[in-house]
Amino acid sequence: MKQDLKYSNLTSCDDIEALFSHACDEQEDIEFTLFDNLTLEGGSYPGLTFRNCRFVGCKLSGCSLERAAFIDCSLELSDLSNIQMQKGTLQRTRVADCKLLGIALSESFLLDAVFDRCVARYANLSGSKMRHTRFSDCDFTSGSISSCALSTTTFARCLLTRVELFQTACSGMDFSDSELSGISISGTELRGAKVNLEQAAMLGQLLASVIIQENLPQQK
Repeated sequence: MKQDLKYSNLTSCDDIEALFSHACDEQEDIEFTLFDNLTLEGGSYPGLTFRNCRFVGCKLSGCSLERAAFIDCSLELSDLSNIQMQKGTLQRTRVADCKLLGIALSESFLLDAVFDRCVARYANLSGSKMRHTRFSDCDFTSGSISSCALSTTTFARCLLTRVELFQTACSGMDFSDSELSGISISGTELRGAKVNLEQAAMLGQLLASVIIQENLPQQK
């Protein structure tokens, strides 16, 4: 109900390319705007800031949104594949049921962000800082979460198959209900992380000093 009220008075955008171009040229924020089933493929729009915006059923694949900021926004059922959004910001923003194939979010800042049921294979989040961020039921197969600073960040029921975790400290994180097969680490990244017995047996020597959960979490 709170989310419905939050986005109940938005102005609909009819021409996404014109709005993005104008905001870039004038260095203006895009605020209180609804993007509903719009398509924008390619193009460079650096430094855009979105505030209190909602994207539903949009296709923005292949765009360059370097240094873009999404603040108090919602992105739902949208295709953001291969977007270049290095050094971006997602703050108090929810990304749900979106396609994020190959998205570049390296060196980004995620604060109070939520990712639900997203397909983010080959996504690159390397070098990012994440605080109070939650990933639930997301597919990060063959992605990179290397050299990240994680604080109160959770991965619940995620596919982390063949994910790179080089130089990302995961102490205190619970991976026991996620898939960890084939991950790449250099040594101590998983020290202090929680895994289940099956994961411990599969990863063997890679999991020295982890905390093993004896029972798998029950599915609700």
